[in-house]
Amino acid sequence: MRVPCATRPIICCQYDEDAQRIRKSLGKRLEKYKLKLNEDKTKQVPFDKRLVAQGVEQGTFDFLGFTFYWGRARSGKVIPKLMTKAKAIRAKLKKVTEWIKGIKDKKSLKEIWRTFIAKLRGHINYYGVSHNANKVAEFLYEAKKSVFKWLNRRSQRKSFTWEQFAKYIETHPLPIVKIVHRLF
Repeated sequence: MRVPCATRPIICCQYDEDAQRIRKSLGKRLEKYKLKLNEDKTKQVPFDKRLVAQGVEQGTFDFLGFTFYWGRARSGKVIPKLMTKAKAIRAKLKKVTEWIKGIKDKKSLKEIWRTFIAKLRGHINYYGVSHNANKVAEFLYEAKKSVFKWLNRRSQRKSFTWEQFAKYIETHPLPIVKIVHRLF
């Protein structure tokens, strides 16, 4: 029996032996309920900053739409960092494109723009974490391009040139990329 899980649990252990023992006992526990671990999705990832300092290749892992990895702070100190998961960016951009395609002919530009800004603000509020500003900016740029493209398909005449669209954005500004959640 397969049980879908929206987010996969992550168990952090200081010692490798503890991780192996937990994995084994978790497998036995699930068997009591006629469930089993999906071995393709169950993995042990080395994630230790002491190993980074020694130059050992570290794994990454994905959780809640973020990819966690080790990096260096401006001070040179090794710290855990996170960035928007590539798959999450693609999925969100697809949703924006589907939304604008479906609404472009049904709502006024003012209503579309108000909703678009709210969507971008929500994205910034969730993904605006330390060390992720570039990925948030990338998403905003790609979403803006998609909205521009589909607004120009509202009729046989183009609604905007890129310059006109830029002027519209000046008078109706998009939210700016910012770090909402400082992690360190």
